[in-house]
Amino acid sequence: MAKSGEPLTRQRVLEAALRLIDQEGLEGFSMRKLGASLGVEAMSLYNHVESKRAVFDGVIELLIVQAPLPVHPNATPREELWTIAHAFRDVLRAHPRVLPLVATSPLRTSASLVMLDRLLETFHQAQITGVQSIYALQCLVGFIVGHTLIGTGTQAVEGLEPGPNGPMVWQRFPAEQYPRLHTLLPEIVQWNADQEFDFGLQALFQGLFG
Repeated sequence: MAKSGEPLTRQRVLEAALRLIDQEGLEGFSMRKLGASLGVEAMSLYNHVESKRAVFDGVIELLIVQAPLPVHPNATPREELWTIAHAFRDVLRAHPRVLPLVATSPLRTSASLVMLDRLLETFHQAQITGVQSIYALQCLVGFIVGHTLIGTGTQAVEGLEPGPNGPMVWQRFPAEQYPRLHTLLPEIVQWNADQEFDFGLQALFQGLFG
């Protein structure tokens, strides 16, 4: 509930919306529940946000501004993008139930466009310009969001229980039919999500920067 006398603002509405999604997921979100969490009627929210869509856009904005931009003036574009990628991933991992929203929504608020413009400027500094810079940006964001989505186990289909993981399935089938899969089973214990993310990011950067 809202504290007595504490004014309702767009920032407070968005922060409450993020908490509600963290707790109940996108499928459990409603403007009525959001209003109740703030101690107001749902209609009062529309004095600060235009619509439910605007709330979701604002929640994405909150995640983006939580990822600090690098402040090292001598950093190379590659170093800067590496830092941004890891910072953004850390924020997404802290809010896995918002990930499907991030994955399917373009940036539409002024604060989130600041990050977008910064990324495009960084690509331009690396001589990746024009439509190529847009391709590069989409590939980078797609990798960060996609890898995090897979790694957190966020369910893309409501109500669908996760099945057994890959190695458990591989063990059920004969080794002579799937020899390479069975050969890799002992290696699975060495798997590390952070190392995998760095491996993929390095591969992407190798293609972008050579």
